[in-house]
Amino acid sequence: MAVLASLGLASIAFTAIPAGGSASAAPPGHAHASPHLKHAQPLRVNALLDGQDEDNGAAEPSLSALCQSYLGAPNPYGNPAPNVDAIVGDSIVQAGSQTGCAAAQNETTVAVNPANPRNIVAGANDYRLFNSREGRNDSYGFAYTSMDGGATWTNVALPHLTFSTGATGALSDMDGAGDPAIAFGPNNTVYFANIAFSRLNDGSAITVNVSHDGGVTWGEPSIVALDGADASGNPVPTDVFNDKEWIGVDQSSGAAYVSWTRFDSTASPIVVSKSVDGGATWSPRTSVTPTFTPGGVTPFDQGSFPLVGSDGAVYIAYEGSVCQSLACDQATDHDAVVVAKSTNGGATFSSREVSADYDFPFNRDLQTPALTGENFRINSYPSLAIDRTNNRLYVAWADDRNGSYDSSGQSIRTNGDVFVATSGNGVQWQAPVALGSAADEVFPAVAAYNGRVAVSTYTRSYNPNGVGLDVVMNGATGIGNLKKSPTTRVTTATSNPQVQFVTIGAVSGQELQGAFIGDYTSIAMGSDLVAHPVWTDFRGNPTLTGSTPNQEVYTSSVRVR
Repeated sequence: MAVLASLGLASIAFTAIPAGGSASAAPPGHAHASPHLKHAQPLRVNALLDGQDEDNGAAEPSLSALCQSYLGAPNPYGNPAPNVDAIVGDSIVQAGSQTGCAAAQNETTVAVNPANPRNIVAGANDYRLFNSREGRNDSYGFAYTSMDGGATWTNVALPHLTFSTGATGALSDMDGAGDPAIAFGPNNTVYFANIAFSRLNDGSAITVNVSHDGGVTWGEPSIVALDGADASGNPVPTDVFNDKEWIGVDQSSGAAYVSWTRFDSTASPIVVSKSVDGGATWSPRTSVTPTFTPGGVTPFDQGSFPLVGSDGAVYIAYEGSVCQSLACDQATDHDAVVVAKSTNGGATFSSREVSADYDFPFNRDLQTPALTGENFRINSYPSLAIDRTNNRLYVAWADDRNGSYDSSGQSIRTNGDVFVATSGNGVQWQAPVALGSAADEVFPAVAAYNGRVAVSTYTRSYNPNGVGLDVVMNGATGIGNLKKSPTTRVTTATSNPQVQFVTIGAVSGQELQGAFIGDYTSIAMGSDLVAHPVWTDFRGNPTLTGSTPNQEVYTSSVRVR
């Protein structure tokens, strides 16, 4: 089984393997059978540092990222307006295949202040800081804050998450930070969760920084979970890696919930921790994944997303596997979008399958699921939204159930589509509505407010025979109108995702450009009914002299009628 590195860095995911090791017959009404999630054994973080540049700009003189080919030449893209580049004060990469290029930013998160819709806070994996211990740029948590509805942005590095920013104690062992997740609480409070990890040993942590002024300034990180390092930052043995956290906040009580995947030598369950003191301290972790029973959700899960309803109920969406046994080797076993619900403040959860989830095909050269003709890894993790005016939930994901497969189950061409399901109580879910085109749609995000719902996603529909990506959005009153709503093109130009992060094919031995663009995008909508999709764009900043195409965080403002 392959092990995948989150952020192109340090986290662990699953291998998609058809039942019995080969593709199953297609179930009625579907193009192909869903591959099943098999548990992957954790690897040491160092085992992921294979010298290839997908892990973030390691010195590899034989590799050259595509962004370098633009150095000294005019940026080929025009002014992106009304798209807005949220990055201010970027740096230039000092080592590795991206040397001379502007630093990358990818894997976006965004939240809108419930008390002030013009106050928006976004974040990303941001590679602008140089780590002297590694001799290269590495990923870090930056907050991008707007007080004018997304027209202009300020950028600030969260304090003391890693060695490169002067972390002390346990976090002094950590070299990188990522998997950003932002949520607003009451009274202009903003929570920013990350993973932090060591490049030198097995240390990993879940951290949360808090702002009390709408994202302008940030406090010191608190540690939600820590493995592989002691309180002084000395490495200790562990077989645990903490991965893919997300955060949700109760708008009434201020209670905050962080969920994440806890990989160990036997399983990868979803767990959650709670803070009732503004993020200063966190409770012992509680299991979200249910105790396994045959035909139920297994403890092999990933991609969790917590939210809190106006009644205090806690909902956590995640991608799981539903299997007859822990071997997950039966024809009826399948991937699933699952939503867990707690009505006792996160003490216990009950999980409900929303829909089967059809994995994207595994690319052996890339050693990861990928789209036809693309080199970046892909997943089917869910995005969750709650309309707090009526407590209606929406979950969105992308999968390849409509892709083309041959009689042996091998992928001919992917056709990722977005699916959106809704529920009034988190228990009974309506059948999902499909959004998409004949080209690929991936990495969707969903937001909802006052009966409106908005879904943004990457699409290849404007470059169906190429690799170029755009962002589109559907917005409507209620899910019933969502499919009927016109698809709005958000991006003002198609851009090439292959500009940064180059790797070597495991089978071909060839350079593969654009191996990582992040594992998700994000969208938020405030009381003004303006949606703010935030994504990784590849145009750089064409308005700056000397700018070359690179991964940059873009946003736009789109009103939902």
